[in-house]
Amino acid sequence: MDKNKLENALSLLQCTLVAQRTRYTPEPVTWGQYDILELLRLRGDLTPSQLSNSLAISRQNLSKFMRGLKALGFITQYRSEKDKREFITQLTDEGHAFLERAALGRKQNAKKIQERLTIEEQTLFIELSQKIINALTSEKLGINND
Repeated sequence: MDKNKLENALSLLQCTLVAQRTRYTPEPVTWGQYDILELLRLRGDLTPSQLSNSLAISRQNLSKFMRGLKALGFITQYRSEKDKREFITQLTDEGHAFLERAALGRKQNAKKIQERLTIEEQTLFIELSQKIINALTSEKLGINND
């Protein structure tokens, strides 16, 4: 298969998904910031170290992302009870509302896709998506997910 076709398909899918997300969440949130919000939603309140390690990003980039999220009112921080030198990051009500709108967009996208793909195609899409995710993240994490 022509490698350009695969690259073009991935690029077009990424552009389409970004455009769809922007329809529901027009705020100027980068993918890195979005990842922080999602991780806080999934795991609850976290320290900057936990966020940095989980997302495999530098503390410097994390700080930059978090400044933007604080300015939007999506996150807040409080001092740790265990270690007063450490801050814990949490989602605000505004952050939760942002993620709820993003989830609505994902659900509507899934519904559109569900209407167009057979059950077998949906199953194959899920399997291939996971394989692609593993291929793209294994290098970043230094693991083999085959």
